[in-house]
Amino acid sequence: MIVIGTAGHIDHGKSAIVKRLTGTDPDRLPEEKARGMTIDLGFAFYGTPSGDEIAFVDVPGHERFVKNMIAGAGGIDVAMLVVAADDGWMPQSQEHFQVVRLLGITHGFIVINKIDLVESDWVELLKQDIKDKVKDSFLAEAPVFSVSAQTGEGFELLRDFLYNLPQRAATHKDTGKARLYIDRSFVRPGIGGVVTGTLRGGSLSVGQSVSVWPSVVVGKVRSMQLNNQDVQMAAPGQRTAVSFTGIDKEALVRGGVISDRLDFSFFKQYPVLALSMELIPEAPVSLVDRRRILLMVGTTEMEGEIRLLNRKEIPPGEKGIVFFKPDKPIYCLVGDNYIARLPTPMVTLGGGRVLDHLVHFPRRRQASFYGYLEQRLSGSISNLVTSELQKRVVIASDHLLKEADFSQHEVQTAADRLIDKKVLGRFGKQVFHVDSFNTALELFTNAIAKYLEDKPHLAGLPLEQLVKLSGRDNETTLTFLNYLVATGKMTKIADKYNLTGRGASLKGAVKEAHDRIINMLREQSYTPPPLSKLGAGGKHYKEAIKYIIESSEGYKCGSDFILLSDVWEEIVRFIKTHLEKSNALAVADLKERFGLTRKFAIPILEETDRIKLTRREGDIRVKGDRFENEKPHH
Repeated sequence: MIVIGTAGHIDHGKSAIVKRLTGTDPDRLPEEKARGMTIDLGFAFYGTPSGDEIAFVDVPGHERFVKNMIAGAGGIDVAMLVVAADDGWMPQSQEHFQVVRLLGITHGFIVINKIDLVESDWVELLKQDIKDKVKDSFLAEAPVFSVSAQTGEGFELLRDFLYNLPQRAATHKDTGKARLYIDRSFVRPGIGGVVTGTLRGGSLSVGQSVSVWPSVVVGKVRSMQLNNQDVQMAAPGQRTAVSFTGIDKEALVRGGVISDRLDFSFFKQYPVLALSMELIPEAPVSLVDRRRILLMVGTTEMEGEIRLLNRKEIPPGEKGIVFFKPDKPIYCLVGDNYIARLPTPMVTLGGGRVLDHLVHFPRRRQASFYGYLEQRLSGSISNLVTSELQKRVVIASDHLLKEADFSQHEVQTAADRLIDKKVLGRFGKQVFHVDSFNTALELFTNAIAKYLEDKPHLAGLPLEQLVKLSGRDNETTLTFLNYLVATGKMTKIADKYNLTGRGASLKGAVKEAHDRIINMLREQSYTPPPLSKLGAGGKHYKEAIKYIIESSEGYKCGSDFILLSDVWEEIVRFIKTHLEKSNALAVADLKERFGLTRKFAIPILEETDRIKLTRREGDIRVKGDRFENEKPHH
């Protein structure tokens, strides 16, 4: 199925042409018939002799109803621009033409209607005028048909063209991200809430779990229809009616989205949109900071505020990048086309594509960081993949561009090509941008070296501290560290990372504190002062204690005291020898051998229990699960 959307000025005969072609009157509302104009979206279906199906979405021409026109155009493949021969090109002809162009529609044709009301010479002049209006656009080489919906003249050629159109129009891509923007919602007795829309991005099946935005309610597809026929599955590009179980009709509102995606948290966490913006020449105002606009994606409409990053305004007829913060988050993907209008008066400003999702408006001092968005203006997937990795530096391969209107296969294929060209690299399941990754690693290792230069007594740094130094999230920092360890530039001992070849050393006040603490521990080998006393000297003493533990000069026993490592090893040897001989160790045995009080003997045995050198049974200790280990560790 392909979907053809009508476009054109009010009363130029769009609905009449559709009725003449299909036998169906798309004006379905009583007020539409009474007033003789299409207010809301109308639908009609047309089967070709070869068995292909064409759906017509007849959209309103009156200026007040342009937003309905945009809602319909968001799901169409081919634009049918209708111009009445007696009126010629009118304001809504221009606006509708700009809308379908900005929505990224690449196929179309032009129909001059009402030729029975004018001379044939006038039709030829009008045809040339229309061609001038659409030059340099997707309609520049489009065929032009001259017809009369009233008499039927010219419809034979138009039908012949339509018969072959499904083969020529672009096929609908399946990105594995099914979305159905709701353009109609109603209740059917015995069925409940029903929605209609043009399915895009993926398939839906009866029984499949789906969710509805913005209420984020999860349910299942109960039934589906295509052209009033029950079906088990609907494919991308098909006009689809869907009913549900588990989703109340109140959640099924026009402008909402039915999706096979069940987790929408990303769109709430990243509500600000980076947009490519082209203002049409007829736009009544320039875009400036803090101007409020109405953004229309699919059938979703949302007001919000815009910001510009490195310019003061975008005048009519010019292009630029803007940032849009909607009043409420919008569900859209990178690559989606949109239309921007003024909220009041309701006139079209322009449109473009969604370039990215952000947490907040960019700060002007961060303008250079957003240079990657320029790459996205081309729309090419290679540029999109490259720019994403320039921004993110490194990411899990299966998470790359999950929020873009491309399939995982398309993304991975593009990434593989860039890896072959050495633009990207791969590390385990991660993929990275080579230049950005190397730059980030250099900055990171320099930051580590500078930090450790000021704290030479540290034998390494924990992940928590390294995340602060990298300025990135835990996952990215961990990837950096794993890569540096794998390439031999860093070492990891226990939970600490250190630059390869760098040993810990002491100097100044920390060394003085260290030497005093070691002397105290040596003087009271088996009954050392509590940690609180050792650290009472202040910051340098606390750093010295940390060094003693991390360098294995000392062994932290419980939470209250440290034993010098040779003393701890002496105690462990005694315990092992004693248990080899007698299979049981009492607190008194330890007290007697080392002259300890219970204050020290109990914590020592609790520590040997913790490291499973011993195991407590009543009042005695026996061999623990790790008794045979050569050297018990923390």
